Amino acid sequence: MKNDLIIYGYNCKNLGDDLMFAEIINKTDYKRYFFIGHGEVPNFVNKEIYFIKPGRLMKLRWKLKADFAVIGGSVLMGASPQQKDAIKQKIEWFKWNKITGGRNFIIGANLGPYDDEKEYLSLLSDLGNVVDKWFVRDNVSFDMLEKVKTRYLKLMPDIVMGFDKERYMKESDSSIAISVTSVGKDNNNLIDAESYAGEIAQLAQSYIDQGKTVNFLSFEDRVDLGAIDQIVSLVKQTKGSVNIIKNVGEDIVKAIAQADVVVSTRFHAMVLAALFEKKQIIYAYNNKTTQFAQTYGFETYAVTGSYVGKNPVKTSFEKDVLRFANTYAELVQK
Repeated sequence: MKNDLIIYGYNCKNLGDDLMFAEIINKTDYKRYFFIGHGEVPNFVNKEIYFIKPGRLMKLRWKLKADFAVIGGSVLMGASPQQKDAIKQKIEWFKWNKITGGRNFIIGANLGPYDDEKEYLSLLSDLGNVVDKWFVRDNVSFDMLEKVKTRYLKLMPDIVMGFDKERYMKESDSSIAISVTSVGKDNNNLIDAESYAGEIAQLAQSYIDQGKTVNFLSFEDRVDLGAIDQIVSLVKQTKGSVNIIKNVGEDIVKAIAQADVVVSTRFHAMVLAALFEKKQIIYAYNNKTTQFAQTYGFETYAVTGSYVGKNPVKTSFEKDVLRFANTYAELVQK
């Protein structure tokens, strides 16, 4: 049994990140698990969690000879001064963990977006000097890291592809699950929010008019519910035709598992829907979605103002890829 695992990630009750944390924590065998930050225990995690409070005394709270993992899809963005500063902060944490005798990992991150490739590659090179193992989930990130010659680099499936889906498997109830988010978050400017809301509303309306129940999914309530409310206000509903499903317990996973079609904007809606072998309409609202979809041959759609011609396409992962996704625990700890 290894000593301790310290984790940094977006621990703010976001379903996708919680599932990533859970896959690493539940399937590894460390003595203790610590998060940097506040005292929220991620959903789906079934082990005791401790916390390291950031601040001036953080180095005194650090654990000796610990493994330190930065986990998440959007933890290495470099499109603004604030995002670059966040990378520099991680470099300092990695350096300190080296001084205290530990190993450093980056798990699951898509690289970018960035505004200056030369500067961004320089930051990645600095990271590479203090990171022992780097696991990425898309070819674009893998190729970029090869440029800076990281020491240990693996192209892996997304962590959530190792999620045990079996107990959620049921007959489809013919509902439509629509994952919605605020498309302008994280300084993203690829999609106009009003056009997005209008198009998703049109798509939802087309299913309602067919007599389908539409379930709007909020992966992160403080971000997604506002966007969902805007879209729902544009839809002409009949009684029981629309449900808003918040990020509570297993509700969203169950809604995806039972859906006939999944409309995915959130990254991990796309992953979960493919895990359950669902027909999908995938909206590529940022680069990480596009990069991952290209890696697995999934069709994506751009917001054009009209849903016409955007037909659901069956998605799935090959069995050997899913088996590979379950090797994270072994590769991290060895």
